[in-house]
Amino acid sequence: MLPGPGAPRLLTASWLIKTVGSGLYLPTSVLFFTRVAGLSTGRVAFGLSLAGLISLAGAVPLGGLADRYGPRRTYAVLLTVQFVTMTALALVHAYPLFLGLITVFTLAEQGSSAARGALIAAVGEGAERVRLRAYLRVVTNVGVAIGAGLAAIAIDVGTTTAYTALLLGTALTFPAAAVPLYRLATDSVMTGGKTPAQTSRWQVFRDVRYVWVTVICGVLSLQAQVLSFAVPLWVVDHTSAPKLTVSAIVVINAGLVILLQMRASRGAEDDARAARLCRRAGLALLAACAVVVFTSSTPPWLAVLLLIAFAALLTAGELWTSAGSFGLSFSLAPDGAHGQYQGFFSLGRGLATAVAPWLLSALCLSDDGGRGWLALGALFAVVGLLMPTAVRRSPERVAA
Repeated sequence: MLPGPGAPRLLTASWLIKTVGSGLYLPTSVLFFTRVAGLSTGRVAFGLSLAGLISLAGAVPLGGLADRYGPRRTYAVLLTVQFVTMTALALVHAYPLFLGLITVFTLAEQGSSAARGALIAAVGEGAERVRLRAYLRVVTNVGVAIGAGLAAIAIDVGTTTAYTALLLGTALTFPAAAVPLYRLATDSVMTGGKTPAQTSRWQVFRDVRYVWVTVICGVLSLQAQVLSFAVPLWVVDHTSAPKLTVSAIVVINAGLVILLQMRASRGAEDDARAARLCRRAGLALLAACAVVVFTSSTPPWLAVLLLIAFAALLTAGELWTSAGSFGLSFSLAPDGAHGQYQGFFSLGRGLATAVAPWLLSALCLSDDGGRGWLALGALFAVVGLLMPTAVRRSPERVAA
């Protein structure tokens, strides 16, 4: 079901276009930089990691721009920056230029995420915000799937022209995504017509409750890296299941998110319920980690069944993590500072993404009899159980 007409539907159209671009870019970017631009895999990996770390430092300041100049204008400008840098990346062959451009591109991506969050907060209130954010997450899965399907054609062709056309096509999705934004009514990019609160540019760092919620949601977001990083290596190297099982797990995950994310997010605008959803997510992720331990010493048919159960539990944890995060990231942020707060909230997931390869390699991909998986599951459960306590911190105590 489409969101209501007006601003929510326009924002959805913009996001669908942008996520199609993500689907085009993600499977092919490294292939382009190594096969067409002629850069080594190690140098590309270093550049992407460095750009990712630098972009984290820009999350809060760029989010603050959305509070100062309006989220619509800021988002549109950052999309333009991404268009320019992506177009230049399609033509670059020198490593210093690659480093500079990919850093600017990643900074703009980090900032656009914060501005988009502020824009969602501006076009709705309470349950409306959470519902729109959940709907956009469904749209993300659809858009990325479309883009990845189109990218598969270029990968199959495998020529320089095909890869270059794909990157230039990705670049064009950024101005295309900006077009629906210009149809938003002027008041839809303000804070519900209210005067924004006078806030410090660094206020979020003094908001102890929001800091704790960001840390907990960041740890829970490691489940996304479990799916993309740990699962393929675990299935291939540590189980007797067919390699095709990896694709089956990804399909199950995407299908369940598309079907159930809206339902899982109902009521998440209430702080107490959102906190309980995060607690439930931690327990579901613990169960998933416990199940996967048994897949290393079973016959193929049983390993497949257990991995399907693991996929269902992991996705349940993902759905509840997302729902709780949607609600808390909006409801605990003051009006007039959603850009700054959304930028800070993105740091949790960003740091989790940065440490995930090292952490998951050490815990999940070693031959320790599954103890690493159980340790990871215990971490998920503990932080999930802490969420209701973190949310119950009174505003007076936070201020103190």
